[in-house]
Amino acid sequence: MDKVQMVAIVGSLCYLGLIFPLVFKRRIHEEYAILWLFFGGVLLVFSLWRDGLEYLAALVGVHYPPVALLLILIGALLLILVQFSVVISRLSKRIIELTQEIGLVKYEIERLQKEKEKKK
Repeated sequence: MDKVQMVAIVGSLCYLGLIFPLVFKRRIHEEYAILWLFFGGVLLVFSLWRDGLEYLAALVGVHYPPVALLLILIGALLLILVQFSVVISRLSKRIIELTQEIGLVKYEIERLQKEKEKKK
């Protein structure tokens, strides 16, 4: 086991060590944690399984296998960013809908109050 592999293993374990407590404390919802944990596991597996990493590197045409770990990390971050973009877009749309509903309810309340005052 060389120095680069040790750094990769320690880095993967630290990464997972950061994610697990966030999931257990419910700071990350399970639906988002799946990708974080999956890619943490993938990074750990390829950090431990050097032959698999070399095979993956050869498959994608990378001459230095640890760079393949960086490619996995970049791919993971891109997928997570896309997931967050979808969630943010959905929430933004929902905020607009709720704001419009609140506006309509306020308008209706004001109209009913004015009618009630006129009847007095």
